[in-house]
Amino acid sequence: MTGDSHSYDLLLRETLRERLEASSLLMGEELAQSLKWIDAQSSKFDASWAAQSLATQGWMTPFQARAVCDGRLSDLQIGNYDILDKLGSGGMGTVYKARHRRMKRIVAVKVLAASLGDNQSFVQRFQREVETAARLSHPNIVTAHDADVCEAGNYLVMEFIDGADLDRLVRLRGALSPRLAATLILQAARGLEHAHAQGIIHRDIKPANLLLDSAGSLKITDLGLVCTTDLFGESDSEESTLTKADGILGTVDFMPPEQAFNLSQVDHRADIYSLGCTLFFLVMARPPYGGETPMETLLMHKQEPIPSLLQLHTDMPFELDDIYNRMIAKLPNDRFTTMSVVVRAFERSGLTLSDAEVADELKQMRMSDLISSPRPPSSAKPVPGIVEAATPARPSPVSAARERGSLTVLVADSSLTARVHIRNTLTNLGFTKVLDFSDGTKAMNALATQSFDLIVTGLNLSGVDGQELIEHLRQTPNFADTPVLLVTTEAAPAKRQALRRVGASAIIDKSFYADEVRAVLDPLFPSA
Repeated sequence: MTGDSHSYDLLLRETLRERLEASSLLMGEELAQSLKWIDAQSSKFDASWAAQSLATQGWMTPFQARAVCDGRLSDLQIGNYDILDKLGSGGMGTVYKARHRRMKRIVAVKVLAASLGDNQSFVQRFQREVETAARLSHPNIVTAHDADVCEAGNYLVMEFIDGADLDRLVRLRGALSPRLAATLILQAARGLEHAHAQGIIHRDIKPANLLLDSAGSLKITDLGLVCTTDLFGESDSEESTLTKADGILGTVDFMPPEQAFNLSQVDHRADIYSLGCTLFFLVMARPPYGGETPMETLLMHKQEPIPSLLQLHTDMPFELDDIYNRMIAKLPNDRFTTMSVVVRAFERSGLTLSDAEVADELKQMRMSDLISSPRPPSSAKPVPGIVEAATPARPSPVSAARERGSLTVLVADSSLTARVHIRNTLTNLGFTKVLDFSDGTKAMNALATQSFDLIVTGLNLSGVDGQELIEHLRQTPNFADTPVLLVTTEAAPAKRQALRRVGASAIIDKSFYADEVRAVLDPLFPSA
């Protein structure tokens, strides 16, 4: 599978016709209607406009339309699955949203990176994930459906979760309330309790590996670093070889000391520690320790005192702080003895929320806005008359970049460096008409004289601060529904909660990472 390359040049009508037929995405009447639409166009037209039109009519997803117009037909199928969208990628490979050709079931397909196909260590790790996923069946663990090898490489087919991981949720929406965090951690603990009962230790529990849907159901994913006990006859020497080949495995922000410094001591209690660190992240919007380097962070996990939630969070229930301290004790023997004991501790704490309360909190956090992957195309067949009426015979080329480029963005921040960085990030995402202001008063004056399609503001502005600016926008009819991104370094949960109530569409860290910004803006300003 290749990456997304947008070659939006002039496209011959005959070429698009051939690519569409070769893709096998459409059959029967739908194929006939789409070919009829293509034949009605001029002999040459803009590939970007063609991709947008094919997706708009519901014949295929935007991802599929771009691949067809770009001639990347190999990107459209993995085994028996049609690829609908690209969900994400990392060092090990890429995850796609897909649909089984005959069963029509929507799934997530994880494909090992082609560059790692000859690396036996990574192939072995991927195979271990496949075998582990097949052993586990629990409501709080992502279900594995299938696994195989094809031209694209080794792949694993999993349950598709229409949601967001907890890392993304917190980074875009701020810290969670203690009771919501406790409820989600309990779900993760139940899934891990099942895994441990099967002799499986995850070893990479972190917010990014916990998926949440808009209804509040949590699933554990990414079993690539698991190790197994002798319950399944695994040998210690095999595990040692795999680990030595790849160095320290895991994520340093959530890694227990023994996993970094004494791997022979790693058992199920490592997952308890990592889950405790995840709890800290959920209520504080940052990991418990933050060194300048990965090694410094690992040493802090081993040597520094456990940061107190009671001292850092004014609304922290002492029961939750007590459970948290037991979970991230430095020595494994000082932690809860099993994940089952962790589950019982949360259940008896009286902290967890009902399903309705969880759904209500997520609704207030606009969780559904973070679910940005496109929906499957409508099963309804396009009506020829409507399609032709909505699609001129000689269209003017309009690409997604030019569409976003026609929108006007206001950026307000006291830091010149921040404004330049925000402008560059937005430009790379297609927003080229950006006006920036160094203080709130100038921004207010601009809002009084012209309209804006998107507003990005910092907090500490002179004259009128960012909070006052947002409050003014929400009280002004012309801007009541305009998307507003609040950029801040503020990490205190109570402050974050207050800022969300002011009316910002999203709260984004001052670093303004492109991936986080894209996750917020794509649902608001969809690309073709």
